[in-house]
Amino acid sequence: MQHFIPTIWRALLLVAFVAAGATCATAADVRVGVSTKDTYVGMPILVQIQVNNASDAKPPVLPDVDGLAIHSRGTPSQSTQITTINGVTTKNTSLTYVYEVTPQRAGSFRIPPITVEVDGKQQQTRAIEFVASKSETGDLLFVEVAGKEKEIYVGQALDLTLKIWVRPFRDAERDITLSAGDMWRMISPRSSWGMFKDRMTELASNRERPKALEVLRKDRDGVEHSYYLYEVDATIYPKSPGRIQAEDVHVIVEYPTALGTARDPFASVFDDMMPRRFASPFGADDFPSPFGRRLAVQSARPIVADANVEPIHVLSIPTAGRPADYRGAVGNYQIVTNARTTSVKAGDPIELLIGVVGTGPMELVQAPPLAELPELTADFKVPSEPLAGFVQGDRKVFSTTIRPRQEGITEIPAIPFTFFDPQQDRFVTVQSDPISIHVDPADTLALDAIVSSHARAGQSADQASTASTALVPTLANYPGDGVLSSESPRNLVSGMLMLLLALPPLVVGAIWIGRHRTGIAPLMGRLGFGAGRAEARIQQSETIDEVAGVLEWYLARRLGVSAANQDTAAILGALRAGGQHKLAVRCERVFYAARQPSASGVSRPVSLGDAQHEALEVLAEVRRHHEQKRVARTPRRPSSGRVRPAGRRASRVASALIAAALVAGGSVASAKADTAASNAPLNAAQQQAILVEANQRYVAAMDSAGDDAAEAKLGFEAAAEKYQLLVDSGVANSELYVNLANAYLQSGQFGEAVANYHRALQIDPANRAAKNNLQYAQQALSPSGSEDSGEIGTGVADVASVANQWLLRRVSLRTVGTLAVLGWFALWLALGLRLYGIRFPWKSVAATATAICIASASLYVANWERSDQPIAVVTAPAVALRQGDGDQFPTAGASLDEGQVVELVKQRGNWLKVCLPSGETGWVAESSAEAI
Repeated sequence: MQHFIPTIWRALLLVAFVAAGATCATAADVRVGVSTKDTYVGMPILVQIQVNNASDAKPPVLPDVDGLAIHSRGTPSQSTQITTINGVTTKNTSLTYVYEVTPQRAGSFRIPPITVEVDGKQQQTRAIEFVASKSETGDLLFVEVAGKEKEIYVGQALDLTLKIWVRPFRDAERDITLSAGDMWRMISPRSSWGMFKDRMTELASNRERPKALEVLRKDRDGVEHSYYLYEVDATIYPKSPGRIQAEDVHVIVEYPTALGTARDPFASVFDDMMPRRFASPFGADDFPSPFGRRLAVQSARPIVADANVEPIHVLSIPTAGRPADYRGAVGNYQIVTNARTTSVKAGDPIELLIGVVGTGPMELVQAPPLAELPELTADFKVPSEPLAGFVQGDRKVFSTTIRPRQEGITEIPAIPFTFFDPQQDRFVTVQSDPISIHVDPADTLALDAIVSSHARAGQSADQASTASTALVPTLANYPGDGVLSSESPRNLVSGMLMLLLALPPLVVGAIWIGRHRTGIAPLMGRLGFGAGRAEARIQQSETIDEVAGVLEWYLARRLGVSAANQDTAAILGALRAGGQHKLAVRCERVFYAARQPSASGVSRPVSLGDAQHEALEVLAEVRRHHEQKRVARTPRRPSSGRVRPAGRRASRVASALIAAALVAGGSVASAKADTAASNAPLNAAQQQAILVEANQRYVAAMDSAGDDAAEAKLGFEAAAEKYQLLVDSGVANSELYVNLANAYLQSGQFGEAVANYHRALQIDPANRAAKNNLQYAQQALSPSGSEDSGEIGTGVADVASVANQWLLRRVSLRTVGTLAVLGWFALWLALGLRLYGIRFPWKSVAATATAICIASASLYVANWERSDQPIAVVTAPAVALRQGDGDQFPTAGASLDEGQVVELVKQRGNWLKVCLPSGETGWVAESSAEAI
């Protein structure tokens, strides 16, 4: 036992010794160092502060010292050193901060101890002392700044020349004089160039140097010596009055004091082989020899020279007689204007280009204050924001948009431009030439301009008849909060109505057959389509190609598309035709990843896991979509270029799909869909605020339509933008679409108005305002057709059409449908009462009810404009139908007019394939048409 205890202690001591010696770390400390303690004025020294073995250190702050300019050299450098000696490992980490200290005057300087907070404790460095002396340039270096003018105005162009005289170094022992190029290379990069910095940077980037002349100059003793004269030109535009200063121009030259042979083992060989007549001097610019002497500067001393500036005074622009439209231009200028369009309607925009040509600094030239010109603002709506322009040589071009306030305006007045001419010492105003224009009446309708379709008092019978057949749009928007509730498309006959219509015959049938009861088995939709098998195969796939193949097989089977030829475009087209645009984008991303080549060492942009996850999400979305269709029992919706979810959940899903498509860089949706995808979802409070603002702007624009067409159209455009925000946030409501279409109609965008009226009718085909305003917009786009429609034909079809239009202007389609339902109930009620034995003229009642039911139902069905065929509406004027195939369609076909409705065949990228009523097919850009 006695021997066992010492053994344990020895083992413990050995373990403690090994543990202590395994890693040895020193405590945190702070050190400071300086590059030199003797420098010259304008020559910076480097101060380094090193923090060792600190887990947390804050950047030190150097105190201000009179006569010193202290600047940090950027982020600190970090290093780690690990050493092991005799089994003892030492780890040292250091953090080094570097500061540049430049003396501004001669003398002795002392930087007091610097405090650094390390690991929560403050440590101080030692003080730093050094001496700065004035560099005695003697007669070796002279620097001057000269100008061509002795007196200029603020903003006037001033040409300056930096002149640098450097006396060439001569090695008397070797009889070598350094060339102009060699002496220029002796100029230190630490020189400060001030106003000549841009020019010096340009020379350095082009690997050039200023041209040098060898000239004679007298030194301070009046003795002439040979110098290299370097001249650097620059043009400045003084911004403040006073004397031109060049305090920030310091030229530092590392002037050679001795030359020596370079350490080149072949230098002596070349010196012996080369004849003296072929040997070029050190660094000579002319005819350099590849076997020249290998000489280098062995020692140098810095010389610093500040620039002497010739007296140049900068004067202030006079205030006496300064015009109100003066915006600081100095020099000599001319102004020209041009209008892109000269024939417009009141309120329509006119793009106005303003060009200013002159001799001054064009990048500083400001546009004329158009909003302060009464001769312009009296007839035109002018933006008040400052105009941005772009410089092209000696001219600057500004672009803006003005709107005529009323019809009958014949010209855009001359635009003045005022500048100060330093040659004439006065303000000068030049003007552009007026531009002749033609302004027609506006298309907007004020509230008080909408007349009733009934004949007014004092009208004749013919006038009353004409007024009664006039098409009057319903331009009062829906103000209620109900427009913020998303709606599902309404069916011709809803499920509840079908049940009510089936109830009377069932009751009568029950009476007829006694207690016989029948039941209706519920309809079961098809579910599955091999979804479980497809999910299993996707999860077991080992490549992206296999994932894409399983997804293509499943969608082809699901959509009834033949996948024998591996045509993924047909599958994507079927998804878009079914209204599943965002689902098509996700599928296209998987197919695109599979088509990307996987070269050796280069990975595909999408990993296998991401592709599997995306494919499984597509399967889940397809099944959810099918389940929603089965439960809602609604017919297939046509393809739409906009996101129209049925509720908030669908809105969130659609927003997520759009965001994912944008991140992955998938196929590009329409311009409006891109805007919707980039906007964050709006909550209920935000939607309510936007709706209130949109309605207010719309009503205000309606009130001002009769007085100021430009103000009204701007208001309608602003209202349309607000309504569009609500649509893009996921609200699909027929009344909201009508509001949006009305705002587009009033702002003159008839194609957009027609598209949104169609969207409203897709949800609610019985919307009277949408149907009426759609006819009005189509007549406005085709005035010749509207005139012809006023002539009533003599055929039965013409009379029936006129009668139908006359009736629907007075009775809504819902009233017609209600009348058909009442006739149906009256028919079965008469039959039921007759079966009970109640005596009454049941045949007459039944016949009358049958006639009312059939007539009303026929009228209701005939005017229920609902089609499962996808359509597209042209939103741009004069769109050419492109022929051919591929990404480019060089051949132009028929021309499509704005607002024209065509059949949508399929969509490919940014192009829509459409079919005209004549049967001609072609492609139009998605930016020129809206898919409905």
